[in-house]
Amino acid sequence: MQPLPAAVAFDLPAVIDDHLRSVAELLSRVPVDAVVDAVRALDATRREGGVAYLMGNGGSSAMALHLANDLAAVTARMPPVLHTHCLVGNISTFSALANDTGYENVFVGQLVGLRPCDLVLAISSSGDSENCVRAVAHAQRVGARSVGLLGFDGGRLAGLCDVAVHVPRHDYLSVEDAHGVVCHAMARALSSGPANAAQ
Repeated sequence: MQPLPAAVAFDLPAVIDDHLRSVAELLSRVPVDAVVDAVRALDATRREGGVAYLMGNGGSSAMALHLANDLAAVTARMPPVLHTHCLVGNISTFSALANDTGYENVFVGQLVGLRPCDLVLAISSSGDSENCVRAVAHAQRVGARSVGLLGFDGGRLAGLCDVAVHVPRHDYLSVEDAHGVVCHAMARALSSGPANAAQ
C-alpha cells in the first residue's frame, strides 16, 4: 500500500498530541463540586417528576441531544426515570420559532409550560448565547432549576444559572471536549441511583 501523501505542511503528530494534552490538563480544572451540584439538581428534578429541558447551539446542540438520551437511558434502568426533552430535537418547531419570532426565542418559545419542578440545562461554550440566556432567565422567573455547562469566561449565563459548570478556556474545541466528559460523568453519577446522587 502506498503511503498517503502529506496534505498539510505542519507536524500532525505534534498538533494532535498538543490537543490531547491540552484537554487532559483542562479536565483537571473542571470544578467537581459544581458537577456534583448539577447532578443533585437533575436528581431532584427526577424525584419530583419534573422534566429536564436541554439546549445548545452548533456542536453544543448535538451534545444536548446526546446528554438527553444518556440521562433518560441510565435512569430508565434504575427508576424513577428522568424525563428529558431536547429543545433542538424537533426541527419543525425550532425553525418555525426562528422564522416567526427570531432565533433568540427558539428555546424560550418551547418553555411556555415550564414548571418549578422542571430544570433547564443550557450548554454554551461562550456563555452568551442569547437564546440560552432567555431560556434560563425564564426558568428563573417561574422558579425552575437551571444548570449551565459553560466555557470561555462563563458569559452572562454564569451569573444566571443556579449551577454553573465553568470550563475556563477560550477555545471551542477544547471546551466542547471537556463538556462531553462532564456530560458522561453526570450520566454515570445518576446511574448510581437517586439515593446516592442526593447525598
